[in-house]
Amino acid sequence: MAETIPKPSSLQINEPAILLVGKTGAGKSTLGNLLLKTSEDETPTFHVSDSFSSVTKKSGSAIYKIGDKDYNIVDTPGIFDTDDLTEEILEEIARTIQECAYGIKAILFVFEARRFTDEQKNTLNGIKTFLGEDSLQYMISVFSHCNKKQTKDPEYFKNSCWNEPVKTFINSVGDRWAISPNAEDFPPDNLVHKQRLKELKKHITNIDGVFTNDLFEKARKMQEETARKAKEDEEKLQREYEEELISKGETIAKERYEKQKKENEKRILEKKKKEITSIKSEFHGKIESLTNEIISLKNRCFWLKTQVRLESGKIIQMSELQIGDRVLSNIRNGVAEFSDVYLIAHIGKLDHDAKFAKVSFTRPDDSKGQLLLTTTHYVFDENLSTVFAKNLCPGETKILISDDNNKLVPVFVDDVTNEWHDEYISFYTRAGSVIANGVLCSCYDHCPPSQTLMNLVFLPVRWWTRIIPSTHREERLHPYVQFLETAYLSFINALKKSKRIIENKI
Repeated sequence: MAETIPKPSSLQINEPAILLVGKTGAGKSTLGNLLLKTSEDETPTFHVSDSFSSVTKKSGSAIYKIGDKDYNIVDTPGIFDTDDLTEEILEEIARTIQECAYGIKAILFVFEARRFTDEQKNTLNGIKTFLGEDSLQYMISVFSHCNKKQTKDPEYFKNSCWNEPVKTFINSVGDRWAISPNAEDFPPDNLVHKQRLKELKKHITNIDGVFTNDLFEKARKMQEETARKAKEDEEKLQREYEEELISKGETIAKERYEKQKKENEKRILEKKKKEITSIKSEFHGKIESLTNEIISLKNRCFWLKTQVRLESGKIIQMSELQIGDRVLSNIRNGVAEFSDVYLIAHIGKLDHDAKFAKVSFTRPDDSKGQLLLTTTHYVFDENLSTVFAKNLCPGETKILISDDNNKLVPVFVDDVTNEWHDEYISFYTRAGSVIANGVLCSCYDHCPPSQTLMNLVFLPVRWWTRIIPSTHREERLHPYVQFLETAYLSFINALKKSKRIIENKI
């Protein structure tokens, strides 16, 4: 009779994972269902929405077989495509790590058959942050939402439809790419449908080995320990059941068995929660460490080709700026004000691209203008309040533009888009402001939103450079600015930790 008692189901698929990633709504769940051949079922393996909103809220998994080899195919919500790392998102990333504890055979990066956008870049950066740079060696690009011609003729799609960013990205992942067929255009029994999925499977099986890292290994060991303890508990419970079956009868034995089984399952679930907490703790440490490491890379301020006006009347690019140059920093009551450049905090070209906001506007004479600066650099609005470049709202926010009559005129922002560049300059005038490409801007980036406060913070170095002029003009961040940014970052991190502690207590 003991054999008739249901056994607890496995809490983990102990096989290498095939991970589906991409921005929200890219078609990850659809691809998963196509591979599992459940796309036409009334209840497909992974839920897909007919609307533009995402249905996948939590990671899901299923056994997927290629040949005689089993894999754990894992569908993720859009967890790697966000700058807002909430506790919920970190928990889902931790669950994904759990699902991938036995390594990753392939990462299927699903994105729409259009240009390679900032959203895809954000997703890629998120993957590299949480899984590591080496994970790209196991990545396969999968294009979704291709039209009939693109799907039928991959060579046409490659030669006629890819832009340079797409070509560069595909090359960076070993030229591994495939097309996710649209089941409405090419049903599962269609030859084109089968061929496209066959090409994807070939890429998967051609990848050598399995990707893993210290975090995966740690997750695997925790799972194995949990599974070992669960097996011991089940074997003990089975023995006790069989003993009581003889001594106390089936009713009492089964009642005790079911009660103890629920307690065992509760303990296992608690252990699984502790695994999640442990992985999240690793993330918090990693995020804090990475943030500290890249703080000097994040705050790059202006694009090097941005123009400024010198007191001599000459217009130069910021790449030509030197300590002591007097640049146009403001216009008050029709009078142009020029201010000394007393510090060039960092300048040059790095291997890492920075995210820039391209602010487009129309000048009073109807000519078009643009300004490129990092997204967390401050620009003055019509009320002389500082606004992050990324928060300028087209058609709503007015910025101050210098005109030919030596006046600052408020004009609406036409558009704000993002670009990636590896050339940058951060410099400071004694006024704390500069007119760049005709736009009145603050010299400060990624700091408290107070021009007066930041002028006070930089007061010591302003005084010091009057006595001993700075000679710093290099890619390495100036030590004083590095100190300020590190101190500010530590303050922000302390606030976040305090907030988490308070929220956990409530």
